[in-house]
Amino acid sequence: MVERLRARGDEVVVLARSEGVDLVAGNGLDAALAGCDVVIDVTSVVAKKPEEYVAFFGAVARNLQAAGAVAGVRRIITLSIVGIDGLGGAAFAHYEGKNAQEAATEAGPVPTVILRATQFHGFAGQLIDWVAKAGVLPCPKQPVQTVDVDAVADELVALAGAEFEGDRVRVDIAGPEKQLLADLVRRTAQARGQKLRVLPVWLPGEAGRKVRGGALQAPPGALIAGGTFDEWLAREYAGTD
Repeated sequence: MVERLRARGDEVVVLARSEGVDLVAGNGLDAALAGCDVVIDVTSVVAKKPEEYVAFFGAVARNLQAAGAVAGVRRIITLSIVGIDGLGGAAFAHYEGKNAQEAATEAGPVPTVILRATQFHGFAGQLIDWVAKAGVLPCPKQPVQTVDVDAVADELVALAGAEFEGDRVRVDIAGPEKQLLADLVRRTAQARGQKLRVLPVWLPGEAGRKVRGGALQAPPGALIAGGTFDEWLAREYAGTD
């Protein structure tokens, strides 16, 4: 995303600890945002408990809103996830944090755009890295509609230069194919040359029912963008034996 913005001539300020900015504590944020027109929030964190995700995403959103208002930022664009409404708890801890992020972002004074994307094509590989043990992966029985991360980056850049009516705007983006997560996991493992046994499992409760019903696939009116999963897979693992 940063490369794309700079390529079109935008001046980009990166908000990161490596640049002297702590988004959770708010340190260095006022100075970094001075003169900025648009903030694009693609922050993330790896945690275990819902409250850890809520604390992180909530703090970042509130600090960006507060500092953005002081700096005269005209809009904050936040990357979120399709279909996370009502999803949370231990099974969906990350989604609980993203719901808190959306709420805190839209509660602030600076106008917002929430870009909700489906999972990236690389999500299946992340799941293998996080969960697989001894060549076995319990995988949720979950329909998905993954999207190429490049398409999401393109849309974020387009939104940064767009004009909108209204202070609270939401946009959904998804890839072109509806598939099962377990199938993507198997194809990713094969492309990597990994031997992996995938065990489909049911997600519990009402949240699991929503996910099995396609909550994480493109809603009506979503922007369908980017190439297919197999096109991405061939590109990502080109030359892998």
